[in-house]
Amino acid sequence: MSSPLPILDDLLAQQALNGAIALAFDNQLFDFLNLPANAAQVAEHCGWQTAPVEHLLRLLWSSELLSREGENYFVASDARQYLCRAGERYIGAAWRYRHQTLQQFVTRLPQLLQQAAPGWQDPLQIDTAWADAALHQIAQEQRALSADTACAIADKLADFQRPALLLDMGGGPGLIAIALAQRFPHLSAVVLDLPQTATVAQRNIERAGLTDRCCALAQFAENRQVDIIWSSSFLYFIEDREAMLRKWFEQLRPGGLLISAHAEVPCNPADARRILPFFTPLMMRGYSVTQEGELALQLQQVGFVLEQQQRLQPFPMSPLYVLLARKPKTSD
Repeated sequence: MSSPLPILDDLLAQQALNGAIALAFDNQLFDFLNLPANAAQVAEHCGWQTAPVEHLLRLLWSSELLSREGENYFVASDARQYLCRAGERYIGAAWRYRHQTLQQFVTRLPQLLQQAAPGWQDPLQIDTAWADAALHQIAQEQRALSADTACAIADKLADFQRPALLLDMGGGPGLIAIALAQRFPHLSAVVLDLPQTATVAQRNIERAGLTDRCCALAQFAENRQVDIIWSSSFLYFIEDREAMLRKWFEQLRPGGLLISAHAEVPCNPADARRILPFFTPLMMRGYSVTQEGELALQLQQVGFVLEQQQRLQPFPMSPLYVLLARKPKTSD
């Protein structure tokens, strides 16, 4: 057996880096370092002392978020749009929120282990919190990465090359549906989410000038069918997953396509380590994340034909499993 010390030491080192990055976001340090500055200049700007600032900057440099030339440090060119508030893909608030959530989980872990398993909580009861998340961290995450991944998936599918109606289930701020509609001019989209969250998405649709092809709703007509369903990081919060999959099957027109992007727990511990730190807190709150392969089997059981499985695709926090499943054109 190889020594576990390298893994344990890497985890310890990550705590120091995470703390430094959180402090940098809190003090808008990355914005200041959009232009080169040395430790003395950073110290004067932030009201700190020069000597410890030099150590902080070197620690951030080791994360490769900063570059260095001589005594000057500056945000790495490929990281600026993510780290600086003016960047189109700024992720600071979302990253800070996730960091705080995980810190709270660690603090509460002894207490959680003494509690009975919580019952499933209806997300409608926390509609206001979802809407606030849609305005801030979820919007940043969709803008930074999720929308690009969705478009990369859609680019390879003939379903998006012809007129189609897409339903974005649990679409949050709607930026994935908006990105898809902007890329594919024949696509119309409906973002479906909780009432206050749908209001956030509708405002984003209006800002994008897409009200002629897109809208956001809190309810979807029972007998209305669509050509494509997109759903990412949604099923965790559904009490009866099989019932939802059956509903999706009915909502799709014959030949319609379901694109599911959800975390699953891999069988390999190294892969699982990329997912479980983010989703264990969620599962301890009573929600569910499937084991690898479980969702694909459930889709087939309700009648879908599985066309493609893509493991560990890039999404914020952790990679997700992308499943492409089609409703048969004719029933046997």
